[in-house]
Amino acid sequence: MTGRRTAASRARRYEDFDQVQVFDALGSETSSFSVGDAREHPLVDEAGRLWGGHFDENPAGIRRWSATGLPTWTSDDANIPGLLDCYALNVTGAAAWACPYTDFPLVEIRPDRTDRPVRVWENRVRGARAVAVHGGRVAFYGGYGEEQDRLVHGELTETSVEQTDVGLLTLTEGSFAGRRRVVGRGSRIYVQAEPSTAWGVFDLSS
Repeated sequence: MTGRRTAASRARRYEDFDQVQVFDALGSETSSFSVGDAREHPLVDEAGRLWGGHFDENPAGIRRWSATGLPTWTSDDANIPGLLDCYALNVTGAAAWACPYTDFPLVEIRPDRTDRPVRVWENRVRGARAVAVHGGRVAFYGGYGEEQDRLVHGELTETSVEQTDVGLLTLTEGSFAGRRRVVGRGSRIYVQAEPSTAWGVFDLSS
């Protein structure tokens, strides 16, 4: 990637508003486009395509767009169970991994894999806000209430995620993140705690 993208999560109703702006390496805008309202987790894959999930105010599910804003994949016919709100999304290479509300399955999406573009594993971890994957292993970060700092390790079987360990993820100095931003990329989960001046990294491959 030689440029960068910015995106806004909301689109005002009845207004023509392009939330996504694409810039080249010199900082000049090369294109802009709309991805709909209630969008979150904007992540770009190795081919420059934009992935995003939608939260529960927009039942559009998970989408992928080209670098110029053309829709290239949609979850409409993917049969992902309980897809109402995309709680966690991870984009690595040409693939995306998701853990959506309400059923919280682990979902692998590879639109270019014609024989099986979507795989779904049953998962008992609820409320995770980020997911990391490495080989046959997976880690879920976050949860509801007192489980917001929870880190769950698991292994993939043919049909389900089998939990192997549960712990807490802390910052370098040993404190918990509190209010934070989280991003999943491949084997890594990036955590930015307030005042949002630095990122911490958990790497499942380490």
